[in-house]
Amino acid sequence: MLAAAEQANQVSALPHETPARQAKPQPRGAHPTQGSHTATPRRRSGSRRALNARILAAAAACAILVVFIVHGILNSRSTTVPSANAPATSTTRPTQAAPTPAPMQSLAPVKLSVEGELASDVTSTSVPQQARGTFTTVAGTAPGREGGEPVSYKIDIEDGLPLLADKVAENVHAILNDPRGWGRTFNRTDGTADVRIVLASPTRVDTLCAPLSTRGHSSCRNGTNVVLNAYRWVNGAGMWTQMGLTMTDYHIYMVNHEMGHYLGHGHEQCLTPGGLAPVMKQQSNDGGNNGGCKPNGWPNPR
Repeated sequence: MLAAAEQANQVSALPHETPARQAKPQPRGAHPTQGSHTATPRRRSGSRRALNARILAAAAACAILVVFIVHGILNSRSTTVPSANAPATSTTRPTQAAPTPAPMQSLAPVKLSVEGELASDVTSTSVPQQARGTFTTVAGTAPGREGGEPVSYKIDIEDGLPLLADKVAENVHAILNDPRGWGRTFNRTDGTADVRIVLASPTRVDTLCAPLSTRGHSSCRNGTNVVLNAYRWVNGAGMWTQMGLTMTDYHIYMVNHEMGHYLGHGHEQCLTPGGLAPVMKQQSNDGGNNGGCKPNGWPNPR
């Protein structure tokens, strides 16, 4: 109680304070005076404008920097792109001219007949009695003359013989498909074939022709094998040269006679003395007069 009374006395003893003067209201549209709290928004607006200006200046500087960088990169490249109106400059890499293709060589037509002498297909007249015993098929194919019953054949040559394989194949094909021949369409292949034509050394011929007796100087047909003696192919038979005929004539006889056996024909004899011998007459003699007939190798001579 005493404390409350003393507090009340102290309050009453304070000097009388005059109430603060209220600020006069500003008329509408009047600018606030300096020191008034309304001046604070104007300072904030100014600072925003300054910040925006600094941002724009920085952006412009960055844009200029990017332009300089891009320009430098483009100038550093080794090639230039000419304008639409300017000619290409020397900085453009020259294009190399395309190589001129070699002219195409036309393939020689396949010979389907014998005209004159056949091309030489031997490299020596020395034929070993026994070669290597292995065989190589002449590569490639050749169509035969159209119009006849087709017969496919391939040519195998014993390794180690003095023969030019491509020339042998060319000559045999011309003989078989000649109009004077058997009238079949002989198609050469290097794969599976109806008949196999073999050129072999004398000893190998005896083996391939057994049980037929060829005695190292004859040829034969054994099954689907037409076996030609390489010694005869290279050196011929004496009777032919003695009667003025050529190695081509004898080759024609060898091929057609043995192919005739494959086609089912047997041996024949001379019927007309002084006339042409039938192709199926045995005519590989080294002498004699061929039974009174002129040597002939064509099934249908003209």
